[in-house]
Amino acid sequence: MKNLEYLWKKLEGTEVENEYLEKRFAEMSVKEKYILEGAVQIVEVNNALNLINLTEQLSNFDFYYKATDNKTLGEYVARHKECASNEILPFIKMDLLGREYHEDFNGVFTDNGYVYQRNTLKQIYDGSNLDKMTGDDWTVKIKVGNKDYPEGVWVNLPDYEFSSLEPDEMAIALDALGTNKWSRCALLDAKCIFPNIKELAEQYDSIEELISDGNNFGYACDEQGQGMPFFIEHLESAMELEGCTRLDFALDISQNLNCYDFAPKEEKLERYGRLLASKNGIVEPDTILGDNFDYTLYAKADIENRGLEPCKNGFIKSNGEVFHYEFSKDPNSMKISME
Repeated sequence: MKNLEYLWKKLEGTEVENEYLEKRFAEMSVKEKYILEGAVQIVEVNNALNLINLTEQLSNFDFYYKATDNKTLGEYVARHKECASNEILPFIKMDLLGREYHEDFNGVFTDNGYVYQRNTLKQIYDGSNLDKMTGDDWTVKIKVGNKDYPEGVWVNLPDYEFSSLEPDEMAIALDALGTNKWSRCALLDAKCIFPNIKELAEQYDSIEELISDGNNFGYACDEQGQGMPFFIEHLESAMELEGCTRLDFALDISQNLNCYDFAPKEEKLERYGRLLASKNGIVEPDTILGDNFDYTLYAKADIENRGLEPCKNGFIKSNGEVFHYEFSKDPNSMKISME
């Protein structure tokens, strides 16, 4: 792992790229590091640009924890992918199953598990857009440690073990810490992908509560409001309107976006206008009127008619719908140990 963490120092890159990679590796979760160990054997990495592009897309790789050879890979596939019952597990040819699976998916074995590339990587980082990099796929991340591991490890949320029934971020991190309970750990740091959410440690009574809301908020962001157009922009604008700095309140806002009328900013108004015109039955798509309709102008008229106010990500206002509080708590009554 140590050699992996200093991989970027051997690569050609700019000073800014090296600084980014140093921070990226410092905040990389245990699972991400395990994935990267295999990913660098699958994807060619010749310079800092390649490595940044790879670390932004580690979620495009699957990782089978502790599947370190054909036999343990077969056991993992049988248990977690094929959901084989305990009754039939003794009769499965695990070594053969693992070998065939490995031949089909062409992944790599590492000391910590099996890694294979699920999706083709895109050229996300082009050498000029470093400020747009987010560190791949997370909504909340926490750093936890204990007496045996005082330097701590990072955990990315949301964690999907409850649905996949496979070891994910939390189980892998707890294993690295040598414990099975968060109550035996201390919170060292916490952050949210949305910069307005700050001082998470002051908002919760326990690590478990922080993880619960972090997971739920992550699920909401991943689901994008069940396919709601402009979901993230809508959410960010609602948080801006409310002056939201708390994770639990952000989670409630994500569940109550119907309480906020919203339109995206200028460069997305044409698409917004198309969706709005279709919803309102103004014109039919792929017709002569539809092809010659000014959707941007229609969107601007809608913004004016509804009295939406400008914000960072578009235009918004509260519409008076009842806001249902489910997760928000009194911020003055919450504090978590940082010892």
